[in-house]
Amino acid sequence: MLGMPARTILTLTAVGDSSAVVGAGIGAITIGLLFAAALAVGFAVLVRRGRAARRDPKRDEIGRRANIALVRLDDEVASMRDELGFAVAQFGDARASALAAALDSASANLASAFVLKQRLDDSVPDTSTQQREWNGQILMLCETARERLAAERAVFDSLRGSERNAPRDLEAVRERIDREQARLPGSHELLARLRSQYAPAAIAPVSETADEAGRLLDAARTSSDSAAENLDETGATAVSASIRSSEQNIRRAAQLLDEIERHSAALESASVRLASLIVEARSEVAAARAVRDSPPDPATGSAIAEAITWVERTLAEVTTNGPADPDAAIAHIQATADALDTALAGARNQQQRLTHAREALDGALLTARSQIETTRAYMVGGRAGAAARTRLAEAERLLALAEAESDPVIALDTARSSATYSRDADALARYDLL
Repeated sequence: MLGMPARTILTLTAVGDSSAVVGAGIGAITIGLLFAAALAVGFAVLVRRGRAARRDPKRDEIGRRANIALVRLDDEVASMRDELGFAVAQFGDARASALAAALDSASANLASAFVLKQRLDDSVPDTSTQQREWNGQILMLCETARERLAAERAVFDSLRGSERNAPRDLEAVRERIDREQARLPGSHELLARLRSQYAPAAIAPVSETADEAGRLLDAARTSSDSAAENLDETGATAVSASIRSSEQNIRRAAQLLDEIERHSAALESASVRLASLIVEARSEVAAARAVRDSPPDPATGSAIAEAITWVERTLAEVTTNGPADPDAAIAHIQATADALDTALAGARNQQQRLTHAREALDGALLTARSQIETTRAYMVGGRAGAAARTRLAEAERLLALAEAESDPVIALDTARSSATYSRDADALARYDLL
């Protein structure tokens, strides 16, 4: 339905003021809106780059180091979560408790670092002192966490090496390679099915995943063959590195194949959500017509009429185009529905707003969760920079707040903000690949 450029522009367009979006939607056709939004975003980027060029080199250097440290820690925490699973399986909870504690501490440091990074990236101006202090804190948090993780990983590796039975472990590695390779045909078939059902942008996060998993399994088999040769020639102690390399590649391949299945489920869930959202939007339009026909004042009636027109145009586009990108379509409809909400806000009393918020909240939470899942899938493999990861961390933080919030109006706004941040993260991650 919508190609990748439109999806990216849509993502960035959602950040804007919804009332301004309504005016633009009526003033020009959708393509014109998107083009204008792209120009605005491009101008903002140029302005930011111009400001960056005038920054203090020392401040820029600590910021660059902080970004690198944040990305590395994020990757290491993700990797260590997998290592912990194997440690528990091999040695039990008690013997893996130190590794688990180090991971918990590193995860807490990572969350704090992302909060600081979000402060640096938000629209609120920061002083030079604040920038230096926050980047310094990010560096300290990341380096402290990485040092502790490295120490505990070394202990675990030593324990693992002392208890390794090379012939037995090599046999287990080869069995796992065969098991994961047996999944490859099904994964390719699933991807082919997804390509026939969805637009390229919708499956971009996993489009090359099966091929990458195949390459990793080939590398794992090569390492296991090397281990077997060393075992025959020099004994068990010479094969530890090869076996570990093979295990890491197998684990990574299994994650990628799992990701295809999760992404397929997420797309199916998003498609169901899209169908429900279309019904909800049509119902909202029907209810809005009654308010439009008897508005509290002419200005409110005019604004509602314009918003209705935009929602109807969007629904027509979504329901008549080709292969779907359900997440992009949801974002498109949600943007117009939010604009309609804004137009109706002046005509609703507080109780109506609460009722509407409760009805819309479940859908907004589902949208936020789905968008986070999609964005997280696209970032698998360390392909995103610090800015994209920070937006995603903020989206996850806001989603947690929305789920815990008792006021449905605040929860709804927070859930929608979460989806916006994750769409920003998706756009930035794609930009990082250019």
